[in-house]
Amino acid sequence: MRAHLARPLAAARSQLNARLQNVQGDNERLFAEVESQRKEIDELLAELEAAGVDVDLANELLAEVVDEVAREARDVEIEMGGAGH
Repeated sequence: MRAHLARPLAAARSQLNARLQNVQGDNERLFAEVESQRKEIDELLAELEAAGVDVDLANELLAEVVDEVAREARDVEIEMGGAGH
């Protein structure tokens, strides 16, 4: 019985080993891709955080001059409205 099954079992084992190697290779490629994507995500998040800091700083700078700019805009509007009437 062993001799009768040896050849089909060896062939099946060979096929399974080949499939296992293919799956392991695919898993390694997928793992590398996932790691690359994680790195890219981390880089994008760092850029986004830096942009957020830039926006916060710009808001702080604008807060210092917004009243003056609004007053100037009102003055110009008054001058233009007054000149047209």
